[in-house]
Amino acid sequence: MGVSPKIILSIILAGILVFSLAGYAGAFGKGGSGKLEYKVYSKDQIMSGAYKVYGNPKLGFWVAKVVLRNTGKGDITDIRITYSIDRYATQSEKNYPVLVPNGTIVDLYYPILSSEVTKLTASTPINLHITIRYRINGEEREETMTRSLSILGVNDFVFSSLSPEESTGSFYDVFNNAELLAAWVTPSDPVVREFADMGNKLAGGAGASLSDDEAIKSLSGMWELALRNGFSYKTEGTGYWTGKFSEHIMFPRDVIRDKSGTCVDLALWFASLAMSQGLKAYIVLMPGHAFPLIELPSGAIIPIEATAINSGVSFQEAVQVGLETWQKAMSGPHFILDIAELQSQGIVPPELPELPADVLSKWGITLGGANQGGGGGNTNGNGGGNNGGNNNNNGGNTGGNWATYNGVYFSFSYPADWDAPEDYGGYVYMISPDGEFEFMVLYAQGAGVEDMIYAFESSLGEAGITIKARQETQSSIAGLTAYTVIYSLSSDYGDYAALARYFTAGGMGFAVVYDIDKNSANYDAYNQLGEYIVSTFRVG
Repeated sequence: MGVSPKIILSIILAGILVFSLAGYAGAFGKGGSGKLEYKVYSKDQIMSGAYKVYGNPKLGFWVAKVVLRNTGKGDITDIRITYSIDRYATQSEKNYPVLVPNGTIVDLYYPILSSEVTKLTASTPINLHITIRYRINGEEREETMTRSLSILGVNDFVFSSLSPEESTGSFYDVFNNAELLAAWVTPSDPVVREFADMGNKLAGGAGASLSDDEAIKSLSGMWELALRNGFSYKTEGTGYWTGKFSEHIMFPRDVIRDKSGTCVDLALWFASLAMSQGLKAYIVLMPGHAFPLIELPSGAIIPIEATAINSGVSFQEAVQVGLETWQKAMSGPHFILDIAELQSQGIVPPELPELPADVLSKWGITLGGANQGGGGGNTNGNGGGNNGGNNNNNGGNTGGNWATYNGVYFSFSYPADWDAPEDYGGYVYMISPDGEFEFMVLYAQGAGVEDMIYAFESSLGEAGITIKARQETQSSIAGLTAYTVIYSLSSDYGDYAALARYFTAGGMGFAVVYDIDKNSANYDAYNQLGEYIVSTFRVG
């Protein structure tokens, strides 16, 4: 196989790596003393109404960040970082085997919060506890710190969690938490379902998901029910749209109870009603306003100006006003929130208190005796509003044409039109046809994580490759937690980014590594490809 001179983890490394794995096993930890420097960052507020998002690392809503740096000349080992939040999150721990000189670890805390937080009705101060334990030359040391934060009441929403230093002041920064509004959309709430069913009854038993006409009848019936019961639009208070303060956001059941809400409240309410009937719903957020979009069974999308409920207009008129609002939104900065997609990602509502079965009648919600809520009507609401939001990139998947490498100790998938990976005894190596992406697996019997790190990084140095920067974290592979290092590398042939996962399984030490030429036009695609290959990696 021909090797491009651009390649940095190529055959030049083969002999060195095999020698390193044999010669350096157990040799990790040589040198002087390590010195730990750390910084701790924490969020000021947690939204209890969206409490489930904080425990999902994929969503990225961390509560604390610990940055560790070794500024000494020796290794820092057996690093353990523990976190807890008084009363609402039990202790959790993250472990890192080693922090080498000049290395950095960035650890993010995603707490699994108790549902008890949803019982809070006002901002409540609480303590976050963090302890860092580690060893330097065998001596255990400990750093302990406490940070104060507030858990907001279940109806409190913070539009932006960016600090003044992080925010540019743009619409997108001022409302960078907009996606969390999906946690306030509650189509499964029995109160919402009963209200929607009453609206359907008013419309003559429409089946919203059957056809566009039936959907319009159903939506019209729910709108008419709100009109008959005196629903109204409540003007937002001063400062509501500045993003500087927590704002009171009502759950749809609260809107039904109070028969009123802000534009955000009404948008969430009507989106919930539509979704309870099997229709897709979106929320549009624009400067100073919010409104819902409803997708009909045909795929046509209609905007509803929910605040028009204040004027007592028909549903068809609310759609016509909504079309004008939509045009304004599309001409400036805006968010379109795909509620079903966001909820599938984990931005889901909290548990809400159980209410009596007859709660709607207790709240005075009745069918009334006014005119039937106009069935059907041509809304002409196509408007070209298919909002995207379904970016189903499979990260490097080349249309399903995959082959499988089956070795003695492990297997993984790779693009079928590439040359097959080669086993050089101690490591398996594969390269993309254009020479800009490499994937390799190092393995050694009896080696530990520290041995694999030491061997790999020493081999880079001996091959004339400079580690310009390294960031340490954790990730998963084959169902295991792996000590993970993100490298910035430099050689005579150019600059490269590499990601290595180090772990042990079945008495073997492993390093699964891929690297990409930083100047590659396909950098993002190759990064996705690397992660996809890693997701197929299996031990045994």
